[in-house]
Amino acid sequence: MGDRTKRTVLAFAAGAFAVGALTAPAAAAEEPRYRADQIAELEAADVRLEAGETRSVAHGEAAFIKARFDGVVLGERDRIAVASPDGTESYEYGPADVEDGVLRALSIEGDTAEVELRDAADGVAAAARLAAYARGLNEEELASRPSGSAAGPESVCGRDDSADAACYRETDPVAWDASRSVARLIIKDEYYCTAWIADDSNRIMTNNHCLDTQKEARATEVQFGYECAECGGGEVETPLKVRGEEVLATDYTYDFTLFTVDDYDAIAHLPHLVVDPRHAENGEKVFIAGHPGGKPMRIASEDGRAVAGGQCRIEDNRAYGRGYASDLSYYCDTEGGSSGSPVVSRTTGAVVGLHHLGGCPNSAARMDLIYPMIAPYLQWDF
Repeated sequence: MGDRTKRTVLAFAAGAFAVGALTAPAAAAEEPRYRADQIAELEAADVRLEAGETRSVAHGEAAFIKARFDGVVLGERDRIAVASPDGTESYEYGPADVEDGVLRALSIEGDTAEVELRDAADGVAAAARLAAYARGLNEEELASRPSGSAAGPESVCGRDDSADAACYRETDPVAWDASRSVARLIIKDEYYCTAWIADDSNRIMTNNHCLDTQKEARATEVQFGYECAECGGGEVETPLKVRGEEVLATDYTYDFTLFTVDDYDAIAHLPHLVVDPRHAENGEKVFIAGHPGGKPMRIASEDGRAVAGGQCRIEDNRAYGRGYASDLSYYCDTEGGSSGSPVVSRTTGAVVGLHHLGGCPNSAARMDLIYPMIAPYLQWDF
């Protein structure tokens, strides 16, 4: 992060953190209790940044570090930089990224992030306080959460027939390519959902119960490509990260929110899913790509019930959801965190439903009912 002064930071075990030379009190002996819908824990910091000085924020065994600043004052050329120690991830923020003196930085993968306040001597004295940071729960902590069903109304029906997205790369390239348009959301630094690119422009779709206000959108990190490198788990790819920006349309009954991101150019090369204005038919085969439990991308395509077998399909195209006959039901396996996933038709390759409810069968809000409300914002031409 440049050649300026850098504080030495000691290594701390899980449950402690370091900011410059500061350390947190020792962690309690008891195992922490996390909510089912939680992907990170917010930790207080209260460190005033000095221009030209790099500070390290470290929390042993954290999956990621996501810094939050307040009291931020930046001139036109001043910046706050946040990076990984090895430089593989590096982000800079200027005055346009600050709202009411607050800046929520994108997450840095791993247990350490380095932050620096850069004053360009442009007549404005740059200032900022590292108020807090969110530490991503590690695998053991994620496993200690209550069951996935407690995180949201999604269900695994029988055995879990979903698989890592990488498992589909060669065997089902249609499903794998569609999954590349799907993102993990980190909302308010602590919670998770799924979203996807809804057309050829800056349009992202998720559930209303995930986020529904401008303030929530701007407190949301949108991560594309958060998936295992190989089928069967193991190393996880570093995702492409942008931030939510503006809510364009939202509705409670059909449980959708259409929003934009602050750096669409960064994701414009990714595949974009087409919204299907057609009412999906009973028996139509579908698949779902999403982030159950906030974990790396998985695709649910198979229905392993002894009676049906084969690919999952629409069971009832007029199922009850938040409204009368508002949903499509199916036995694709999902969990809390799958909310907002696209339900993609094998017939058309387009999105026929927005996953949001469970109960075996699980269900999605019908896109043919949502389409008229979002059509003015879309650029696809049917």
